Amino acid sequence: MEPGRNSRVMAPSAVTPGSGEPAALEAGSARKPEAGAAADQALLGRLLAMAHRYRRQGNLRQATELYWTLAEDYPGTPQAGAAKAVLLELATSYEREGARHMARSMYERLL
Repeated sequence: MEPGRNSRVMAPSAVTPGSGEPAALEAGSARKPEAGAAADQALLGRLLAMAHRYRRQGNLRQATELYWTLAEDYPGTPQAGAAKAVLLELATSYEREGARHMARSMYERLL
């Protein structure tokens, strides 16, 4: 970078230790916690709808990846519960079709 040029790079000390997030996003956030939770729920809803769309279109790999993300990374949310229900359906269909190994791995991961 040329001397005298304005820099927009954050200093390493501006990152909250252990989080990888800029300190301003964690400590100085102007949004209310309720607004953040509502936004998070809306985003999780969008991800769930996307997973359903992938499934309807026959993109089972992409759908399954999103369902697992919702189920494992956002436990206790309605979207995680819905994702687990779909994963159980998928595992059951794998078992019916004779893909017992796939079904078993899904059942075990759902525990």
